[in-house]
Amino acid sequence: MTLIVASLFLPYAPQFEVNATKDEAADLAESNLVKVLPESEAKLRKKRTSSVHSNTSFSPIQSVPPSLVDSDNKERRTSLPHSFGSSTAVPTAASSAVDTSVMTSDQFLENLTANATAAPPTSSGTNPGIGSDATVNPLGVPNRDSDEEFFAAQTGNVDGNNDESTNDELLSFPTDNLDDPLLKLANKPVVYSSVGTGHSAGSNSSGTIITPKSRSVPDYDSAVVDVSKIKEKHQEMYSALPSMKRTSFSNSQAAKKQEMGDLLHHFPNGLPKAIEESYRSDEDEDSDLEMDANEMYVVPKFGGYSSLSKAKINLRHSHEIFSQIPWKIVPSQKGNGAMKNAVSVASTEKTIHDPVMWVGTVGIPTDEIPIDISKKITDELKTKYNSTAVITDDITFKGAYKNFCKQILWPTLHYIIPDNPNSKAFEDHSWNYYQHLNQQFADKIVETYKEGDTIWVQDYHLMLVPAMIRKKLPKAKIGFFLHVSFPSSEVFRVFAHREEILEGIIGANSVGFQNKEYARHFLQTANRLIMADVSPEELKYNGNIVSITHTPVGIDFFTMNKELMNENVKKWRQMIRRRWSGKKLIVCRDQFDAIRGIDRKMLAYERFLNENPEYIDKIVLIQICLSKYESVELERQVMVIVDRINSLSSNISSSQPVVILHQEIDFPQYLALSAEADLFLISSLREGMNLTCHEFVVCSEDKNAPLLLSEFTGSASVLKEGSILVNPWDTDLMATSIKRALDMSYDEKRRNWKKLMKCVINNDSDNWIVKSLSNINSAWDFNEERSTVFNLSESALSDDYKKTRNHLFIFKISDPPNSRTLAMLTELGSKNTVFVLSHLSKATVESLYSRVLNIGLVVENGAYVRIDGSWHNIVEHIDWIKEVVKILDDKIERLPGSYYKIADSMVRFHTENVEDKDRIAGVVGEAITHINTLYDKKGIHAHVYKNIVFVQERGLSVKALHFIFKYYNNSSNVTKSPMKTVGGTGEKPGDIEFACITGSSSPIIEPLFKQINDKVNSGTLRVGYSIVYGEPTSTYAKEHVNGLNELFTLINAISK
Repeated sequence: MTLIVASLFLPYAPQFEVNATKDEAADLAESNLVKVLPESEAKLRKKRTSSVHSNTSFSPIQSVPPSLVDSDNKERRTSLPHSFGSSTAVPTAASSAVDTSVMTSDQFLENLTANATAAPPTSSGTNPGIGSDATVNPLGVPNRDSDEEFFAAQTGNVDGNNDESTNDELLSFPTDNLDDPLLKLANKPVVYSSVGTGHSAGSNSSGTIITPKSRSVPDYDSAVVDVSKIKEKHQEMYSALPSMKRTSFSNSQAAKKQEMGDLLHHFPNGLPKAIEESYRSDEDEDSDLEMDANEMYVVPKFGGYSSLSKAKINLRHSHEIFSQIPWKIVPSQKGNGAMKNAVSVASTEKTIHDPVMWVGTVGIPTDEIPIDISKKITDELKTKYNSTAVITDDITFKGAYKNFCKQILWPTLHYIIPDNPNSKAFEDHSWNYYQHLNQQFADKIVETYKEGDTIWVQDYHLMLVPAMIRKKLPKAKIGFFLHVSFPSSEVFRVFAHREEILEGIIGANSVGFQNKEYARHFLQTANRLIMADVSPEELKYNGNIVSITHTPVGIDFFTMNKELMNENVKKWRQMIRRRWSGKKLIVCRDQFDAIRGIDRKMLAYERFLNENPEYIDKIVLIQICLSKYESVELERQVMVIVDRINSLSSNISSSQPVVILHQEIDFPQYLALSAEADLFLISSLREGMNLTCHEFVVCSEDKNAPLLLSEFTGSASVLKEGSILVNPWDTDLMATSIKRALDMSYDEKRRNWKKLMKCVINNDSDNWIVKSLSNINSAWDFNEERSTVFNLSESALSDDYKKTRNHLFIFKISDPPNSRTLAMLTELGSKNTVFVLSHLSKATVESLYSRVLNIGLVVENGAYVRIDGSWHNIVEHIDWIKEVVKILDDKIERLPGSYYKIADSMVRFHTENVEDKDRIAGVVGEAITHINTLYDKKGIHAHVYKNIVFVQERGLSVKALHFIFKYYNNSSNVTKSPMKTVGGTGEKPGDIEFACITGSSSPIIEPLFKQINDKVNSGTLRVGYSIVYGEPTSTYAKEHVNGLNELFTLINAISK
């Protein structure tokens, strides 16, 4: 048996790598032939003239001080990151410091305040090498913040020894120079270098990492379709490959065709490293090329250049490129790191005993990879890495992932409703792409599946997959887990395809969420939109029962604790203590997007400093931003607030209250910062589960620093004991909470930290794995038991009937009885205890069965029981009926043709006469959700059966059954009726030994089937039969007959 884990991205990916000189690699980076990874591109871009990126001539420096020239006379320069729009070399800190040109006082003030408003990091027209968000020092030299450079310059070189002595692009600062004023001055010129994560798959590579360029999603207008134009676009799409650089063909250009040498050696494939600690969201793969079929393509030089052999090759097909470039399999950075880590650790430590097979995409565009290379990649992934690749075309993937998942699903699930109908997501039929990608996943899983395997589908990218698999594998064991938040029904209902998404999810046996709130929202949404019958831990829909659970994803405490003992972490902690000696550190680490509440956090921090000015020069807030800016406006808002805060400092050259790190830092740096933090602040406006704060708790074992946590994160439900929960929209509360946390006594901090640590350990990654898989197995076992229905055996029924005494029969009969039914009931009731169960009122049922003697009645679904001619009330409350009627009055006005009937203990809402059938589901679902939400604590429940909404007290049929058993099994405690008892003997029978409950499957009788089975299993009932007639859908019943007539025939035969 195998655990099949389906995730959008596999934990491993192919990596294409070119080994070339820096000039050649820079040419490759400049071309649009392939996509060069940012880490490689930033290092490989050579010095370029201003004409490459700007219409303005630019020469940033005319000479280099001798101190910055290596022994081989190479200039040591630092390239700006690609996001600055230019990689022209800029002077280092030392070289810039020699510039002492004189300026006027007006120029000085202008330069000093030049960063009052920040703009996105794009090239300036005057200086394309510096972004407009760079700070400006009084000497007039644009620069980046020195605190950011503190991490950037030291990345991967804690000891100050530069292993890459030939690298003329990066400048490192040794640790013994940390006290140098250049590193402490916030407004002095500094070196800025783009820093990747410490976990880059290609961080150990000696060459340039490249990926294919993906095709763009067709831009079709869904309103007006021009068939000929679409045909033309398709021809362009497939005849002109988008990865090629388009050039106008001419004889002169033909003479300049690029040269290509022999292939480089294939790097040996080693065993993959263990997935490192990294909890990062999906990275984007942008495609910005659209090609014209009438253009000729000239491929620039790439890898394997040889001075001995230069063959001129005109490549007209990009497949030739990737058929020759060497590749290897490396750990992928894409996807859900927490999930990958949890499964990896559990598999390594044998928490998961079964082998794990991953199913997902390879994480890079695949259209430009030749079929034979693609097959080799997929074969190696499967044989060496237990990974089954889903190869989809680039357009399908981008339409599904970038457009539907990222522009529609993800924002809405986080309460940000997309409101731009002109956006790409609405124009390109992204729902169709999403469906297609999900179907490809389902097909691949079905192809991989073997009987007994467990299928575990992960996250919102694959919400349709469970139902697609269920359609082809009805008996499969399927689980689904949603890692992000699930919104309220009022938000979820904005999805155009809401019903399809819900039905896709509940194709699983078990659906898991991060916390109870998300699970409750899902149940309410399913109840409202598809009229599923729900209870706190399960959902019933179309005869199926789906387990709804909540288990938070956690981290592995022991792995994290081991990382903290790393020597690099210890050295970084020393450097950080020295760097910010005597200051309080507030550490924050977020994706730079709208839901993280970074702007709210800065406003609260600003208010805290304004209200407590004594802290201004004694505190630093370090904000680590993990991703590139998604919103220019958001960045502007944040940077304006940051500038205001920093302007509060009495000496901005030596004290800066806010440090924004515009890049991810190495893992040891992050751990060291967390360990040295005096406060960790999370201000997310909505987030599924923030594992950063879990990591912080582990890191803070020495300092026991407080955790200030937004109540809108999933982690708030896990870490509520010990953390300070805040509402990020309440600026005053957050400011006050910051002060409270900083002034907290050590004893209180220690007590809170212990509570937090206990929560982190109890809810670690192993707990998530074990509970989630246990829930899937239990739900599957339960459904298997319910779906095991055997045809009723007359001989077995006869034998059990004859060897027992005191028989109880309960028949659920919805339709008016015919003469044969009445005769059968009379005959059976003369020798046995017989009850009829109905949803009708007392008066109606008494009238229908007035001719049958010695029969008991259970009416209004168990609200009232008649025994020996006397009625007994099972229902406890009916005062809610008037309030529910008011709700239904409103629904009747909105749904002409609907009406309701009021009984003694229930209200029935009918819609069979409604003309507008399309509106029924919406109005009825809304009514059910409204009633169940308002009256759940009172035990009132609304459900749909045969298109009728029943509203009454929950569990009445089960209470009625218990009453009947108690009456006959403990007859001495029940007041006897003067009427004759069963069989006309005038004596009470003994304990019931044989019980048979029959009826068509419904929300009323299914609990009775379960009760009979439980009584038999517990030994409190000798023989029990639960018999369903009609269509044998998933049910608690153990036996099946085709109809009520067949059942009566069998029972009549055994009772004679």
